[in-house]
Amino acid sequence: MGSLHERILRPLGEARTWRATLHLLGGVFWSSANALVLVAGLLVAVAPIPALVVFVELVGPIRENGTAAGWLVMLLLLLTVPAAVLGTIGTAYALEGCARLEVGWYRSVLGVDIPLAVRLPARRGPLLPLFGRLATSRQFWRLMAYELVRLPVALLTGTLAAICWVGPVAVLIAAGGDFIGGAVDAVYEPYLDGDHPWESVPALVLVLLVPLVPYLVRWMLTWHLALARRYLGQLSAEQLAARVFEVEQRREDAMAAAETERRRIERDLHDGAQQQLVALAMLLGRARRKYDSDPEATRALLEEAHRSAKEAIVELRELTRGLSPPVLADRGLDAALSALAARSEVPVAIDFDVARRPGRTAESIAYFMIAESLTNIVKHARAGRAWVRVRQQGTSLRVEVGDDGVGGAAMSSGSGLAGLADRAAGVDGTLTVTSPAGGPTTVSLELPCGS
Repeated sequence: MGSLHERILRPLGEARTWRATLHLLGGVFWSSANALVLVAGLLVAVAPIPALVVFVELVGPIRENGTAAGWLVMLLLLLTVPAAVLGTIGTAYALEGCARLEVGWYRSVLGVDIPLAVRLPARRGPLLPLFGRLATSRQFWRLMAYELVRLPVALLTGTLAAICWVGPVAVLIAAGGDFIGGAVDAVYEPYLDGDHPWESVPALVLVLLVPLVPYLVRWMLTWHLALARRYLGQLSAEQLAARVFEVEQRREDAMAAAETERRRIERDLHDGAQQQLVALAMLLGRARRKYDSDPEATRALLEEAHRSAKEAIVELRELTRGLSPPVLADRGLDAALSALAARSEVPVAIDFDVARRPGRTAESIAYFMIAESLTNIVKHARAGRAWVRVRQQGTSLRVEVGDDGVGGAAMSSGSGLAGLADRAAGVDGTLTVTSPAGGPTTVSLELPCGS
């Protein structure tokens, strides 16, 4: 009985079944809208060409005058070339924006992470060279091919999904009504054909196929995912080489920063805490020698030693701010965040939902980003509350720290957040700060879970 429930009944109510259905049905409208954008842009870019030909034919007599014909051609080119340029540029970046929205939909709704590999040339500089770069860009042609290939797939899968869900319900209602009506007729008009009520039974048997619908819609969803990965998420050889070079460069920068930090800690330990501990030992030695002969001097020396010990503790705490706490290595990020929240002067709400523990590097970067953000909130935000949200989405770890303070925060050069951004970039991650004047402030971090 349990196996029957797991395989037949539970899939009908699972969220991923209905998310897949929503994607397939919504994909019809989304693909159609994208195709309209593509067609409209191409019409704007290409339509002036046949219009130019027709216009030239209409003013054929002018061709006998070479000068007039030349000026006419120049005038027509001045009218048509800008339309072609603007139509192509607008279409390219509109399709890129649609692709970004679609990748975000896959990540946030379906929980599938498809890194967008399509990168069009930057939107800067004169329009005509930009048009040339776009026209020769493989990424632009990939976007157009994706929309043309996906439209029939979306129409087919959306139609099948609608039929799979609506069809059995319609059959059930129609066949059930026919069956009941035939049974009533058989009771009150027995001279009619008594087999009539059972003619609808084969249609009712079709309803038993409903438990197969969740598996069908999930299978059709894989078509969409395969297309998106093929056209939007697959890096070309040049992109792979550039990406590898960028990651290696960032990793080298992160290693250099770590080496600089190690040397700073060594220097501070030698010049600061170590000297204070030596002075503390000397004070305690003097106090021990004067313990019997001069109690008052001993008390003064002990007070000075106590003050020196507290200063050494403060300095050691400052030195260990960049080191991972033992609870992070022993019990993970969730327990370490609970300890951070307990020590914070501003109330902190933690929303932690990570099924599998991420890599140690990702945990360390996320912990220090949250610790630095909470420290900034206490010092500068004048906030009444703060919140921390940690989620695992696909192969990425997403962290958000926010507050209801005054806003206006910035990731300035040399700040703690800037250093964490460099560390995140070293493992192919990103850190962003959103802090409009008046708040709220949100610091977002995205890292590969395996890092």
